[in-house]
Amino acid sequence: MKNKIKIAIIGCGRVGNYYKKKFLNNKIKFSKIVAVCDTDKKKSKEFSKEFKCLSFTSYKHMISKIKIDLVLILTPSGLHYQQTIDCLKKKLNVLCEKPLTLLPFQAIKINKIAKKNKVSCGVIFQNRLNKAVKTVEDAIKKNKFGKIVSLSISVLWCRYQSYYNDQWHGKWKMDGGVINQQAIHHVDILRWLFGPVVEVSSILTKRLNKLEAEDTALVLLKFSSGAVGTIEATTAARPKDLHASLSIVGEKGSAVIGGVALNKITKWEFVKNNNKKINLGKFSEKVESGYGNSHIPFLQKSINLLLKNKREVIVDVLDACETTKLIHAIYASHERKKWIKLKNNINSKKLGK
Repeated sequence: MKNKIKIAIIGCGRVGNYYKKKFLNNKIKFSKIVAVCDTDKKKSKEFSKEFKCLSFTSYKHMISKIKIDLVLILTPSGLHYQQTIDCLKKKLNVLCEKPLTLLPFQAIKINKIAKKNKVSCGVIFQNRLNKAVKTVEDAIKKNKFGKIVSLSISVLWCRYQSYYNDQWHGKWKMDGGVINQQAIHHVDILRWLFGPVVEVSSILTKRLNKLEAEDTALVLLKFSSGAVGTIEATTAARPKDLHASLSIVGEKGSAVIGGVALNKITKWEFVKNNNKKINLGKFSEKVESGYGNSHIPFLQKSINLLLKNKREVIVDVLDACETTKLIHAIYASHERKKWIKLKNNINSKKLGK
C-alpha cells in the first residue's frame, strides 16, 4: 500500500478553487498535490504556490514529465473527453468532474481505453453520497416505498448573465444549458435510483439569460417501472438559488429531499404499518452552496481505493454514460418536438457539436 496518492489537477477555475480549499484545509487525507495545470499561467502559478507544487500551462507536458497516480480533471465540460483520453493513454488514473463527455459514443471509447491500459476512470456525481440521498437509497432497497407512482425534480437556481459571458458556459459545443450543467446531478440521481427511463418529452427555453442553450427546462418522463416523472429546472430564479428537490410518491409512502443541494430530508411519511419515524436532522446536513458537502467523501473514497491498488470507482464510465444518454434524449425531444424513446438512442443535434 502506498503512503500517499500523487495527484495532478487540470483546471484552476471555479470548481478548482472549491477543491483547493478542501485540500488546503486538510479535508482530503493520504494524498499530495504534485502538479497543477491551467492555460491561464497566472491561475496555475497561484495554485502551485499554495500547494508548493509544480505549475504547468500544458497538461500534455505535465503528464509526460512527472510521476502521477491520479489526475483530477476540473476543466470546462467540452474539454473533458480529450483530456481524459490523453491521461488514460499515459496509464494514469482519472477522476473527472461531470459530465465525462458531451457525446455518448465518446464514453464507450473512454471505457475501452481505460480497460486496455488497466487504469481507473471515475466520474464525479458527488450527490450520490449525500446523507439524504443514501437514506432514500436504503429505503428503496428495503422496498419501503412499494410501487413508485410519481417522481419530481425541481432545480430552481440563480445564474446571472455574467456567468454565461465566458468562453464556454451555455455553449452547445462546450457545455449545454441548465439540464446538462446544473440539473445533470439531479437527473443522474433520478435515473440512478429509479431508472431506467424509457421515454421523455421536453420543452426548453431561454427566459432571462442570453446563451446558446437553455436557461429553463420542463421535462416529462416515463420509467420502465411504469412510474411517471417531471423535471423543472432553471438558472433564471432570482435573486438567489432557491432549492433543488426530489419528491417521491409511492404506494407505501412519500418523501422529499430538499435544500439547495439535495441535502435535507424535508418529508418522510409512510402508511401506518410502514411508518417508522426517522430523525430528519440526522439524515440532513448544512451546505454552503449548491456544490453540497459530498465532494470530500467522494474524493476520499476514490483515493482509498487507489491506495489499495483497486481499479474500482464510485461512478464508472458506462454508468455515467446512461445519464448522458438521458440528457441527449431530453434535448432531442425539444428539437424534434415529440416524445423520444431512449431505446432508439436518438442524440441531440446540438449538444457537443
